[in-house]
Amino acid sequence: MSIAPHRNSISKRSSFIIGGHNRFGNHPNDRTVELGHGQNEMRTTISRLEYLNNKFNIDPSFDIEVSGEEEGQEAGLEHEGQALKWNSEFMKIDIQQKETAFAEYSCKILDSLELLKPLFKYIRSLEMNLDSLSNEMEALKARLTNLNEEIKKNAKVDQTLTPVLMDILISPQTVQIICSATIDENWVNQLTVLSEKKEILQAYKDSDKVNQDNITHLSQIIENLEKKCVERIKKFLIDHIKAFRGIDSSSVKIQKKLLSVKEIMVFLKDRNPKLAKEFENAYIYTIRWYYYFNFVKYISSLENLTLQENEFDTDSAFKHTTRPLPSSSTSTFRSLLLDNSDSINEYLINLPRRLEQLEDESNKYSILAQIAESANSNLKFFMEQIFQFLNQTILDNFTIEFNFIMGFFDITDNEELSSTMKQMFSPIFKLGTNFTKYLLQYCKSDYFGILHTIRRIQKMEYEIQMRCLPELFQTYLNSQLMVLWPAFQNNIDILCDNITATLMSTSVIKQIMNNKANLLIPLKATQSFSMVLSNMVKLVQNLVFELETSEPLNGSIERLSSTYEKGMIQLASNLDPNKRKLFLYVNFQLMYNVLDSDSSIKEKMPDLTDHYKRLVEAYS
Repeated sequence: MSIAPHRNSISKRSSFIIGGHNRFGNHPNDRTVELGHGQNEMRTTISRLEYLNNKFNIDPSFDIEVSGEEEGQEAGLEHEGQALKWNSEFMKIDIQQKETAFAEYSCKILDSLELLKPLFKYIRSLEMNLDSLSNEMEALKARLTNLNEEIKKNAKVDQTLTPVLMDILISPQTVQIICSATIDENWVNQLTVLSEKKEILQAYKDSDKVNQDNITHLSQIIENLEKKCVERIKKFLIDHIKAFRGIDSSSVKIQKKLLSVKEIMVFLKDRNPKLAKEFENAYIYTIRWYYYFNFVKYISSLENLTLQENEFDTDSAFKHTTRPLPSSSTSTFRSLLLDNSDSINEYLINLPRRLEQLEDESNKYSILAQIAESANSNLKFFMEQIFQFLNQTILDNFTIEFNFIMGFFDITDNEELSSTMKQMFSPIFKLGTNFTKYLLQYCKSDYFGILHTIRRIQKMEYEIQMRCLPELFQTYLNSQLMVLWPAFQNNIDILCDNITATLMSTSVIKQIMNNKANLLIPLKATQSFSMVLSNMVKLVQNLVFELETSEPLNGSIERLSSTYEKGMIQLASNLDPNKRKLFLYVNFQLMYNVLDSDSSIKEKMPDLTDHYKRLVEAYS
C-alpha cells in the first residue's frame, strides 16, 4: 500500500459502508464508499477510529485524511463530492498492537462474564426468593409482636405473683436444716424464717390473691415443721442439762453454748409454754445441785489452807504460830494487842501489808479449788483473804448465773428473777454464812482480820451495784455483817480490858519505878498501841451510805484512845510529879507524831490528832 498524492476528507458525520453494509446506520445524506479487498483492514480501522471519535467526542472538528493507491485501480474516495483528507498521525499508530490489545480485552471480558455467571445465577435465584422471604419476615414480625404482648402480660403476672410466692414458699434448704442439721446459730436463723412464713400465711388467709387450699396446705407444713423443731429443742436441752451433772463438767462452757442459741427458748415459750417452764425448773434444780456440790468441795479445800495468826498462851507470852484451820477442837485466845517485850508483835508488823492488800483494786481474786487442795503448807493466808476467796467466787458465779437466766430464759420481771436466783443460791448463801462463823471460831481474836473482812464486804456491796445484781446478794452480805460487827465489838471490849490490864500490871509498874529506867523512851505498849490506833483510823469511813452517820468503828477508836489515856495517867500516878509529867509527855508525843505523820489520819479523824496535840502541850 502506498500513499496517494491526493487527499480525501472524511467528516465525523460521515458513514462508511464496508462490504455493502452500513455500519453506523443509514442516513439519506450518507454516501456508500466501497473499498477494495486489499484495503478492508485499513477501512475497518478508519471506521473504528471514526466511531471512537464520535463515541467519546474527542474532538468535534476531527478529520481523517487518507491517501493511497491500490494495484489494478485508482486510488481515490469520494463522499458527496468531497475528498477524504488524510491525517498523517494515524500512520504512527500500531494498528496490530491495538487490535491485539482489543482482542485480549475481549477475552478477559468473556472470561469475566464466565466467572460472573454463578453470581448472576445466584442473584436470579435470590430475586426469585425475595418474595417468599419478605412474606416470612412479615409473619415473623407479626409473631414477634404477639410474643412481646404476651411477655408484657406475663411480666405483669410475674410482678403480681412473685412477691406472693416468695412470701409463702418454704425452701427445701430450710426444711433440710430444720430436720437434720446441728442446732447452732444457722439453725436458729431458720426458726426466724419459719416464724416469718407463719405470720405471712396468716396475712394471706383471707386474701383473694392466692388459693386458700394452698394456704391451708402450707400452714399444715409449717405446723409440722414447728413440731419437729420443738422435738429437737427438747432433746437438745435435755442433753445439755444432763451435762451439768458430769464429773468434769464446766457450767461456763455449757452456758456459753446455750446462750449462742438462746432464741430456741423464746421459740419454745411461744409454741409450748408448759414445756418451756418445765425445762426452766429442771435447769434451776440442776444448777442448784451443781453449785451446792462444787461449793462444798471448794469450802473443804479452803479449810485446808494455813492461817497466819498470833496465839496468846497462859503465860501472857506472845508467839507467832501457823496451823491449818482445824475441823474440830478449840483454839486458845490470841493476843489482841500489846507485846511489852523487846520486839514489836509480828501481828502488828503485818498490818501495813494487809492494808495494802485491801486497797489494791486488782486484788479481786478467788483461788481455784485445785490450787487450794494442793497448796503448800508453807503458804499462809490471813482471815480476810480466805473470806475473799469464797465470797468473791460466790459473787462471780451469782453474776454469771444472773446474766444467763436473763439472757437464755428471757426473764425480765425483778420479782421472778429474785425468786429464781434465791432458789439456786440460797443453799450457797447458807454455806457462806456458816463458813464465816467457822472462821470466826478460830480467828475470833484477829480484830484487824474481822475489820478487813468487813471492808471487803463493803467493796462487794459497791460492786454488786455496778453489776446491777438483785438485792438478794445484798441481803446475803448484810447477814455476814450481822455476824462480823458484833465479833469486832467483842474484840474491842476485850482489847480495852487488855490495855487496862497491861498498863496496870506489876511488871510495867516496876519497870517505870526502876531508877535505871529511861523515861525518855516510850513504853513498848505505847509503841504497839500507836500502831494499832493509826492502822485502825486508816480503815475509818466517815460516812455510811452517804448519810451523816458513822460506823461503830469510830466509837471503838474513841473508846480505845480513852482507855489508853486513862491507863497511862493512872500508871503515871505511881511516879513523883516531875517524872510523871516527863513520862506522859514522852508517850503522848509518840502518839501525836504517829497520828500527825499521816495525812489520811488527819483527814478522817482530825479531832483525835488535835486531842493528842493538846495532851502534849499540857505535859510539855
